[in-house]
Amino acid sequence: MESECFKVEVVDGVAICTMDGPRMNAMGEQLLVPMMEGLASVLDDDAVRVILLRGAGGNFCTGADLNMMGEEMDPAVLYESMEKVTSMMYRLHEGPKPVICEVDGWSVGGGMSLAICSDITYATDKALFLMSFIRISIIPDLGSSYFLSRRVGLARAKELALTGRVIDAEEAYRIGLVNRVFPQDEITGEVMKRARKMAGRSARALELTKRNLNVAHQVDLQTLMHLENSTQPFMVLSPEHKADVEAFLAKQASADS
Repeated sequence: MESECFKVEVVDGVAICTMDGPRMNAMGEQLLVPMMEGLASVLDDDAVRVILLRGAGGNFCTGADLNMMGEEMDPAVLYESMEKVTSMMYRLHEGPKPVICEVDGWSVGGGMSLAICSDITYATDKALFLMSFIRISIIPDLGSSYFLSRRVGLARAKELALTGRVIDAEEAYRIGLVNRVFPQDEITGEVMKRARKMAGRSARALELTKRNLNVAHQVDLQTLMHLENSTQPFMVLSPEHKADVEAFLAKQASADS
């Protein structure tokens, strides 16, 4: 799980996963293999409640390593590689654990897709986002069309993908691409504080909340309500719910006395 290009540290239930590869964390051979292994490991680790993904060296990820692309690339090899990456990204998006991406510097192409496949995306004030595919005459991949259109709406997604223009952190926040923007020197502490708090919540409640929100746009209201109704009675009987209610009531009684 540990390598020079992809480092994993578990702190208070938060798996801090750091990309530290060459060429601004481009998805080349040196980064992809340890990243796939590392993410698979934390997804399967019961001690991990929340996954935090970030990049080292002042950038998040610049997408595919273009040194591996071109006419010498075997299409079958590329297909197999993309299948592995998209399978992992699907697990991050659809899996039970909340995933947070912390973006600093460049987030480009497939790297941008990685940044927004998460449940929550925080950015520094120095972050830059680029749907770069059209610039090199290829199509958006790694789920970009899905994630981008659901973040910012179809019209904005088309504009970003078809023009390939750069957007900064301020615009990214304004259009809903990221959840919040922090000063570059404060983001690590601020994101970790939120991740720790989330990791302290009920794992089952986190999982089912994420699941329901993921399917909300895929089903009608009645189906979603039935899904909630069939789950909530079991959540109310959980020891975590009992402990949280008791703590709330004790705090309320203390404030009233």
